[in-house]
Amino acid sequence: MQQYVKSAKELLDNVAKLTIRQDALQQRPAAPQLLQASSSPVAPRPSVPVESRISRFKQELLASRINLDELRRLAFQGIPDKDGLRAITWKLLLGYLPPDPSEWDEVLAHKRTQYLLFCEELIIDPKKQEDERQQQQQQQQQQGHSSSSAEASSSADPCSIHSNSAAGVDAGSSSSSSSAARDPLTAAGGNSSSSSRPLQTDPLSAGAAELKAAVPEDHPLSLQSTSKWHTYFKDNEVMEQIDRDVMRTHPDMHFFSGDSADAEQHRREMKRCLFMYAKLNPGLRYIQGMNELLAPLYYLFKTDPDATSGRYAEADAFYCFVELISEFRDHFCQQLDNSSSGIKATIGKLVALLQVHDAQLAAHLAQQKVDPQFFAFRWITLLLTQEFSFPDAVRIWDTLLADPGGRLDCLLRVCLALLLHVRQQLLEGDFAVIVKTLQRYPSVDVDVILRAAARLPPCSSVLV
Repeated sequence: MQQYVKSAKELLDNVAKLTIRQDALQQRPAAPQLLQASSSPVAPRPSVPVESRISRFKQELLASRINLDELRRLAFQGIPDKDGLRAITWKLLLGYLPPDPSEWDEVLAHKRTQYLLFCEELIIDPKKQEDERQQQQQQQQQQGHSSSSAEASSSADPCSIHSNSAAGVDAGSSSSSSSAARDPLTAAGGNSSSSSRPLQTDPLSAGAAELKAAVPEDHPLSLQSTSKWHTYFKDNEVMEQIDRDVMRTHPDMHFFSGDSADAEQHRREMKRCLFMYAKLNPGLRYIQGMNELLAPLYYLFKTDPDATSGRYAEADAFYCFVELISEFRDHFCQQLDNSSSGIKATIGKLVALLQVHDAQLAAHLAQQKVDPQFFAFRWITLLLTQEFSFPDAVRIWDTLLADPGGRLDCLLRVCLALLLHVRQQLLEGDFAVIVKTLQRYPSVDVDVILRAAARLPPCSSVLV
């Protein structure tokens, strides 16, 4: 846990540089080419040339006040993977950046500093805190010893030796008398003769007091909810689960996997980001699969050509992740599975849409006893990140984040388009073929799927 505390403190060591300048859009170095072109056999057919689209995005992002409706319209067709346009656009679509660019520096400085404070406050390491406390005590004792030595040296005046000796027993008596007067146990005796007798104490009480003094109230075996050690061990359980999932995130990408220093840093920052979400949302905490939703955000911000933005990708990804999952968090809450906003209800909406648009296919799936949860659960909870290659998933998210009808509505229409696209294969297949086809979706041009989904009517107009 110490490495997370150290890394968090290094995260925002220069708040003065927390800026995203508009002029950075005009001349920025090329982004790392980690996002490869889609491997689908059908090449995308953009309606507008790429250079023209880049120019239109920059024109909108360089405006004195950004028109979010126009930006959504542009992003819905896909965001060019150049000059960091996607990173800034996603931050705007997710509400992390305000429409007024003049406010960006202040907002970013506040948010990034706030994230640092979250890390310092919520990442608890009692052993390190105890070591720091003991070190402070030792420093204070050393300072006190130094000051006492200085006072002793100043009082050792040769001229005062005889006068001190002359005081002799009187000074000692006076000191003893004064000490007795200050001792409440002695004063409670009622007379001076009682001070010469040894104080009678209960050996059991004395032993209990010594034991209490020897064992601190907060220790590694404490089960108190207020115990820092208890919290520390509980946090470690969450961190271990997060660590297992992050280690499995996109093992085919060197950005996330491998033993390189960069990959280790990326995993460390992702783990801390997810841990912060778990700490700040104790009712939900961390649920397996959240790492897949954080990965596109963190990757995009970390590879931003703007060096400052890349440096603070962790904090930016955290807030965008919080905003993204706020609309889908009920899908991760097991207690809400049977509610109107739970995952079962959302899957039920997809089934209802299929019955409206293709009753024959819906009946065939039911006849083959194909439970929609076999494929739709992963499609919906992970926002299709596991069904496509990473570049294709990012392209889908362009449309998902920009859809004016809402992200959930868009997600359901895309899922429906996926079913309709392989309709013939499903109708000709039995249970095994259907499940295999939908759990390992065949290669397809995502733009074809997205165009088909865009032609479908809004879910709200179909589901009554």
